[in-house]
Amino acid sequence: MKRAWIAGLSCALAALGSAMPASPAADAPAAAAPSPEAERLIAQLEHPDAYQRQASFMKLEMLREPATAPVLRSYLTNRNPDTRAFAVRALAAVAGVQAVPDVVECLKRDRHPRVRIAAILALEPLVDPAVLPALIDRLRDRHPEVRMAAVDAVSRVKDPRAKEAVLARQRRERHRDVQRVLTQAVQRVQGS
Repeated sequence: MKRAWIAGLSCALAALGSAMPASPAADAPAAAAPSPEAERLIAQLEHPDAYQRQASFMKLEMLREPATAPVLRSYLTNRNPDTRAFAVRALAAVAGVQAVPDVVECLKRDRHPRVRIAAILALEPLVDPAVLPALIDRLRDRHPEVRMAAVDAVSRVKDPRAKEAVLARQRRERHRDVQRVLTQAVQRVQGS
């Protein structure tokens, strides 16, 4: 009885032909395609209105479809710094740990402070010991806003190198706004 049922199922599957994949590996390319909603949002990334582009990046970030990661990576080199900043945040949310090398590269190489801040914020939930040196380097950034973001991110890492870097930055910092952030950061690292 059981063999007859399996034989019948096999015949039915054979009749379906290519409509049903033979193995899970054959199903992988279909799963890699973005959903229709993601496709619509990807098309909106080229919208002439900056607000529409920003909203599309944020919605792609919320969808968290890994199939959109290659498209988001392509925007990391866009001429517009706002677009690069939105792309960094969305890529980190969508690709997670796989995005770390790209985000660290943006943190190290991008000239615009807004993109570096976005990279710091994107890395904060993904911080591992390999990323910490890149964040510590940003404690010496020439823009105070970037230093403030870096101080906050580094102070949340439970690592002796982070504590040492925050305390060293506190001794050298001259910018009043960064000093305020450092005061809270020092309390955070000394409490840990």
